[in-house]
Amino acid sequence: MRKSSRSFTARDIAVIGLMIALKVVMTRFLAIETQFVRVSFTFIPTVLMALMYGPWVGGIAGALGDLIGFFLFSRGFPFHPGFTISAAVAAILYGLILYKKPLTLQRIIFACLTVTVLVNIGLNSLWLRILYDQAFWALLPVRLLQNAVTLPIDVALIYWITKNKPIQRVLKDYPILWKK
Repeated sequence: MRKSSRSFTARDIAVIGLMIALKVVMTRFLAIETQFVRVSFTFIPTVLMALMYGPWVGGIAGALGDLIGFFLFSRGFPFHPGFTISAAVAAILYGLILYKKPLTLQRIIFACLTVTVLVNIGLNSLWLRILYDQAFWALLPVRLLQNAVTLPIDVALIYWITKNKPIQRVLKDYPILWKK
């Protein structure tokens, strides 16, 4: 999507498809998951899509990844469209905060903190409350602890990815403002 804001090259479509596939695999097969808590590295392809293609493509791809992952590999959990909305909102937030902006540590912390508070703790806890009819305040301590542990890991991994020279070379054609 580099030449025109409305056209995708075959490479763009392939990269988006690979990122969606990576998101599905990381969510369904490489995650530690219970009824109320999921720990995974799904945010990595989400952030990369948002960095490479912006908030809207990232959001659509995030939602598609969630839907494809659920319908192909449901693992016995019920479907709730709220989690698809959360996947889209997380990618949109990452894109709005990081896309075409200098990738400083402060900006990365802000992006991760925003997604953690609004999506992981806020929306996802709400969806769990609706889905399982559990008390929101009873779910909150476990979700707060999980996100307090994973937030610094998320920040560190995104920071490492954005400072990694081989990754920067691979992504040089995308509108990413690498901060020196």
